[in-house]
Amino acid sequence: MRRLSAVIGMLCLSMSPAFAQLHPGAQHIGKFGAWEAASFTDKGNKVCYMATPPASTASTKPVHGREKNVLLFITHWPADNDRNAVTVSAGYAYKSGTRAVIAINGREYSLTTGGGATGADPDMAWMDDNAQEDELVKDIRIGQSLTVKGTSKRGTIITDTYDLRGASDAYAAISKACGIN
Repeated sequence: MRRLSAVIGMLCLSMSPAFAQLHPGAQHIGKFGAWEAASFTDKGNKVCYMATPPASTASTKPVHGREKNVLLFITHWPADNDRNAVTVSAGYAYKSGTRAVIAINGREYSLTTGGGATGADPDMAWMDDNAQEDELVKDIRIGQSLTVKGTSKRGTIITDTYDLRGASDAYAAISKACGIN
C-alpha cells in the first residue's frame, strides 16, 4: 500500500486556494487543461503529482456531505523508484470489502479501497498492481474521459466522470520536474 493518509491529505489541500498558506513548500508546476501539477518535498525527497476533480457525478441515491476534495491523482516518488501511483480521493467512505472501478478506453481497472482491514483512509482508492497502473496511466494520457465507480458505506453507487484534457501535458511536466524519463 502506498503512502496514503498524510500525503494524500496534504495533496488534497494543495488544490485549494489557501494551500500556499498551509503548505508553503509546495511548488506549483502548472495548469494543463483540467489538471493541476505540483511538487513537494517529503522527508527530503522530491515528489511530483498531477490531480483533477471530477467533471460530473451521478449516483443511485442523493449524496450528502461529500467533501470538496474529490480528486484523481497520479504521483511520482522518484527516491523510492515509484512512479505512476494512481490514487482516488472519493470524498465519501467506501463500503468495507468493496472495490472501486475505473473505466477508460473500453477497459476496466480495479482499485483497492480504504477502511476495513486495509487500515487506510476509508475515502481512498488505489491500484495494487504496478504493471496495470502503468497501463492505466497510458490510457489516461491518450483518453478523453474516465469514470470511477464506487459504493459508499451506505450502499450508494457513485460514478464520477473525469475530464482527461491536458493529462498528457501534465504528466510530461511532473515527469520532467521529478527527472523521470
